[in-house]
Amino acid sequence: MYQQIKSALVVLSSLALVACGGGSSSSGSSGSSGSTNNGSGATPMTIAVPDALTVVTGAPLNFTGQVSSSAGVITNMYWQVENLTLSANALASVSNADCKSIQKSTAGTDATCVLQVAPPTLLTADYTYKLTLNAVDAKGNTIKASTTLLVKQEASTTANPVAKAGSALTATTGDKVTLTCAGSGGTPATTGEPYSYQWVISDAVGTTINLATTDTATTTFVAPIVAVTSTLKFQCRVTDDKQKVGTATQNVTVTPIIKPTVVPISYSGGVVSAGATITLDGSKSVKYDANGKVDTSTPIFYFWKQKSGPVVEVFNSFSSVASTALPKFIDSRTAFVFTLNVSNSAITPGGFSLDPITQMDVVFYVDPLPPISLISYTPTQIVASGGVATLKVDAPSNTGSNIIYYRWSQVAGPTVFIAGATTGNAGFVAPTVTSDTLMVFRASGSYQPITVANPAAASIDVIVLVQAPPKQ
Repeated sequence: MYQQIKSALVVLSSLALVACGGGSSSSGSSGSSGSTNNGSGATPMTIAVPDALTVVTGAPLNFTGQVSSSAGVITNMYWQVENLTLSANALASVSNADCKSIQKSTAGTDATCVLQVAPPTLLTADYTYKLTLNAVDAKGNTIKASTTLLVKQEASTTANPVAKAGSALTATTGDKVTLTCAGSGGTPATTGEPYSYQWVISDAVGTTINLATTDTATTTFVAPIVAVTSTLKFQCRVTDDKQKVGTATQNVTVTPIIKPTVVPISYSGGVVSAGATITLDGSKSVKYDANGKVDTSTPIFYFWKQKSGPVVEVFNSFSSVASTALPKFIDSRTAFVFTLNVSNSAITPGGFSLDPITQMDVVFYVDPLPPISLISYTPTQIVASGGVATLKVDAPSNTGSNIIYYRWSQVAGPTVFIAGATTGNAGFVAPTVTSDTLMVFRASGSYQPITVANPAAASIDVIVLVQAPPKQ
């Protein structure tokens, strides 16, 4: 009779997809408590089932349950499942729900039962199932543990596509609002874009709204003028390759402007070279009046302030357009962050204003100057005793307008005076020698004047052979 009751429970329930492995051993995994029917108090049994699972594919999966008893042999195990979603479709396949296939330890006090299931072939919504593993030992002790399975609608390729709109947003009249939507499931196209999109204004609450585009996954609009806080509704329609449609709605709550509001806008920022003079441009900032219209009759007050990075001086910091010179010598890419402060009233150097201050950060990434590599067009040369030798060096890696500082020094040979020793073109008069003499000169280069404190960044040697006059 017990076996018949158990089988009936399995047949009447809807079975859920689960994954093998995972879970924790306890008398009540996943929130379910173990129980005993022998009146002795706490059960001597432990049970483990996997954690709650969410799937987005229809692939068959296994669910592994493990039971152990310190009181006796495990005599019975079975899975009991219920639907937590109203009208959820049945799973595509179920096997071993009655645990006819079971693995036991030699003593029989440890047992494992694996349930094989597959999600429904058709889902009209996200379905959630609850799966409970029950077990009984030879002493009549019982225990159970439950887990849940959420099967997303994307798991079905025969269902309509799923449209997922962005989360609800809040905005103030005049703000630029971005709507987002993403499609999944259904039958996506194998070439080009997998889905087509359409945005429809389902509730404009009596306002006029102009969407930037209506046939893209992302679109924008300017929050309209409202007298009271109002919620706009936008429906996103996703169409798959079989012309099936899924819809979702994104809500935007718009609040009215109570007093003039300044919105900071800057197109400054980006990657720049070390030593560059940059412009901090906030001149595109706008002010909206209480009706949400752009107000150009009253001034906007500005204050540019450095937020992070090596300290630099900001020029004209209280105007809409400021500037600064970035350091020339840095070792790696460095971020310089400046904050644009705007207000209806004047802003003090300490960042105080009688009206609210709105802020916007502008980021510049400064790259170091390229490494210097030197090249000599006459790395070796021969000059007659008493003749003039030319020393020439260049830095082809310096493709910008950066100045290269040079310095020539003598490494070997009779000491001579080097003319133009701090330029790329130097020279000297070869000494009078009685035998062929080797002389070595070194050219050094740097982005800053070469001193003991600022050694050169690169160097190259030039060899000059001074030939003695022929013997008489």
